[in-house]
Amino acid sequence: MPRLFIGIGLPDAYRKALSPLIASLSELTDASINWSRPGTWHLTLKFLGETDETRIPAIRKALAAVDFPAFLMQPGTAGAFPDARRPKVLWLGLTQGSESCAILAQSIEDALAGIGIPREKKPFRPHLTLGRVRRPGPGDWNAVLDAAGAAEWPPFTVTRFILWQSTLAPEGAIHTPLAEFPAQ
Repeated sequence: MPRLFIGIGLPDAYRKALSPLIASLSELTDASINWSRPGTWHLTLKFLGETDETRIPAIRKALAAVDFPAFLMQPGTAGAFPDARRPKVLWLGLTQGSESCAILAQSIEDALAGIGIPREKKPFRPHLTLGRVRRPGPGDWNAVLDAAGAAEWPPFTVTRFILWQSTLAPEGAIHTPLAEFPAQ
């Protein structure tokens, strides 16, 4: 069964800026972190997980009915899930577009609930994952988060969202777009 998710792709300028940012953040910690890869960096709106292939046409049809306006998005502040004392995920939050992302995510939830896909139990928190902490190391996580949050990202216009298939591979997940859904 294919592993699916819905998200927003990021501009090439973001992808190019990710590698130098990660290199500088890596120097601030001895922790073992699986950093996001530039080629697959995105903002997840809904994770579907393992999905029966026969459901994909209905998912595509439901997503095609989602109506949303184009909007500006810009990352800024950095944080960690569950928190900076015990980080499992390092992320960038949004300084622009957070509310629009939340509205879009809710519209996607509503559309998919109409075809029997369960809603997320946790509240939606728009963010760009920088990395997943595999083995924490000693050090000041606030220094890492401050450095991540200090990076400057130009705003960009979100004009579509994408249904992706994620194939797990030894070098990391490979994301293949299955369908794109434009803003109205």
